[in-house]
Amino acid sequence: METALEHSEHPFELEPQVKVARAKAGVLMLIISDALSVLAILAAGGYLSALNTENQFKVAGDFAPPFVANLIIMIVLLLSGLAYFGWERGARRNNGEGQSAFFLVSLVLMLAAGVAETWIGAALRYGIPIHAYESMILLITWFTALHLLLTVIVGILLGGRILRGRLTGQAYLIEAGGYWWYYIVVSSILLWIFSLVAI
Repeated sequence: METALEHSEHPFELEPQVKVARAKAGVLMLIISDALSVLAILAAGGYLSALNTENQFKVAGDFAPPFVANLIIMIVLLLSGLAYFGWERGARRNNGEGQSAFFLVSLVLMLAAGVAETWIGAALRYGIPIHAYESMILLITWFTALHLLLTVIVGILLGGRILRGRLTGQAYLIEAGGYWWYYIVVSSILLWIFSLVAI
């Protein structure tokens, strides 16, 4: 029987299924709102490129970020997503206890991709004034870099839970983190392909 003191200590404790639903719904809402931003970037770039009737969208002297460096970043991102997937499957199967080495690899790869994308963004030295093409490239580069570094922060928070053993019985956090992780990998690759093909 629960005493009044014990009852007052946890008056707002949620049922486990409510926590799971809230965590998944929160991440999915974040992904949907962010996906709308990605779609807006794609639409704006495609629109500006399509309306390029006077050849003012991309002018002489405009250059794209280095192809090989971005290709390596996209491969690293893909490997990061695969490593997270490997860790997630094991951790969900074992009720929050999984191969932390896979998680560490995915986090280090995501950090490497974020730092490299930031370096590429800083290395793009476009002149003044910045033209439409240059603006789109800078937007895509910095948008991607910011999201990769945000994913690293999510990974650090998950890593702290792993180190303290606080994921046991909370496999839904691993799944919700995975939603964001995979979304970032896919959206970054799509933005990169778009910057190569459409603009």
